[in-house]
Amino acid sequence: MSLGPRVADWLDERTGWRAIARSWVDHPAVGGGPWALAIGTAVASVLGVLALTGVVLMTAYAPSPQSAWASVHYVEFVQDRGWIIRGLHYWAAQALIMLAAIHVLHGAFVASYGHKREIQWWLTLLVLALSLGAGITGGLLPWDQRGWWARVVEGNIVGLAPVVGGFLQEMMSGGPELGALGLSRIYTLHVALLPILFAVAVVGRRLLAGRGATGGAAASSRQAAQALLVFAAVVAVLFALTGKAHGARLEGPADPMSDYPARPEWFLLFLYELRKFFHGAGEFWGTTMVPGAAAAYLVLLPWIDRPSRPRALALTPVVAIFGGAVGLTVVTLRHDAHDKQYQKMRAKADAQDALAIRVAGQGIPPAGGLAMLREAPELRGRAVFDAHCASCHVLADLGDPEKATATKLDGWSTAEWIQKMIHDPDAPEFFGRGPFKGQMPSVDVRPKDQPPDEPWSPMTKSDAEKHAVAAFLASEGSEPGDPPPQGDASQRALGQKIVSERCTTCHLYKGEGDDEGSDKAPELSKYASLAWTRSQIANPASPTTYRSKALDAALKKHMPRFDGDLSAADIDLVARWTRATARGIPVR
Repeated sequence: MSLGPRVADWLDERTGWRAIARSWVDHPAVGGGPWALAIGTAVASVLGVLALTGVVLMTAYAPSPQSAWASVHYVEFVQDRGWIIRGLHYWAAQALIMLAAIHVLHGAFVASYGHKREIQWWLTLLVLALSLGAGITGGLLPWDQRGWWARVVEGNIVGLAPVVGGFLQEMMSGGPELGALGLSRIYTLHVALLPILFAVAVVGRRLLAGRGATGGAAASSRQAAQALLVFAAVVAVLFALTGKAHGARLEGPADPMSDYPARPEWFLLFLYELRKFFHGAGEFWGTTMVPGAAAAYLVLLPWIDRPSRPRALALTPVVAIFGGAVGLTVVTLRHDAHDKQYQKMRAKADAQDALAIRVAGQGIPPAGGLAMLREAPELRGRAVFDAHCASCHVLADLGDPEKATATKLDGWSTAEWIQKMIHDPDAPEFFGRGPFKGQMPSVDVRPKDQPPDEPWSPMTKSDAEKHAVAAFLASEGSEPGDPPPQGDASQRALGQKIVSERCTTCHLYKGEGDDEGSDKAPELSKYASLAWTRSQIANPASPTTYRSKALDAALKKHMPRFDGDLSAADIDLVARWTRATARGIPVR
């Protein structure tokens, strides 16, 4: 006899494990035969996957607001095959909710609560409730936008409860705002309390299901084979979902200051839609009492569904409960799909999430994901531009081209942009929609309001001179690490000569010029450099940019100064992002 069977025999003599294993499968399924066995096995299968992958994920997860998102990002994008583990865990959790609901619905239709099996039925309901609880608590653990804001929405609903609402909400969040203590409590629930309750519910239901059951070896073998097939099918589906989604979605780090389009988890969307039928404090009763009444009905179903009463009378509310939940969920999804404002906010959030994931690949600071949002120019600079600049300007995917009242910044300060701008300054994408319309003449086109018989000389005598001016001005904004400036040294030298001799009638160059005393046209030295851009954002009327008359009240819709609204750090970040994004170079 080989070593394996001898070890198995040795363990069996001391533990009786073979009899225990045989008793676990050697009984007929109660309530619905093969279907009941298939659903129950499927539930047990996803619970097994959740337990195994959950233990593995715990080895990499760090439950704190500073490290939670970073640790999940590491698992999803850095750790070898970590995305598979996380994906299996995520999709198993989603499948568990659906399978538990199907199990309850199937049990109601086959009256699995009959024949003194009320406790077994209640344990089936408990598995569904625990599945929802696991989905809610697990959704927060990545500490990303979706999970954080979903918990905020749910906490706000609880907070509407009379007398105890505020207390319950603070207990959930761990303080006035969802933070470290709330995450710690939810993590403990998710990895400690809920697994114990799951084990009690599943094992207790299994033991109760086997009371008084009989079956021969053939029945045992048949059920074992069926269970094995169901298990294989469930695992195959989970792997397929994981592969298709490449794990599980991770949104950007939770940011309490963002305008994220918050929604609950998909399995709570019916509550989100249900609350629309109630207002004010009534939201709590609508989203708590109505589901509570539905749950109470399911708990009392063994006494409601009596042999002396028509089954249709007892089952109609069951169908209404599950059908209503599905229907309200579909209504919410359809409404969101046709809500242009929501879709716009959703697209904006998706773009921000994708950018955060990409930036995190370069390294996450020790202070965590939120600090990354506040410190990375790609993220914070973009956010500041969106909040303060996109109402007038257009750059990349930010701003409204139809409503813009200031210069379109795509390509700003590049040689191509400057060449087009000095040719037609009043074009809509340049100064044509702002207060400087008509202030700057074209360098090579006669002004429309100038009489034909009046002498006129262009500032650039040829395309070569115009190209030279554009190349020189573009080079003025170059910073260390930028791509080499366009044109050769001789061309840029010609451009510098033209600028210093012909453009200083209105402009300053190195502090000199402005022969007409307009005190309005910008300083061209270091034009569009990082220092120039910072100065322009902080105060357009400074001597280094557009000078004192840039804030003249007569210039309607002029650019405001932001040094009173933004910190120096934010001004630096938005300057870096704007300049780099406009030029199409990496943000540093």
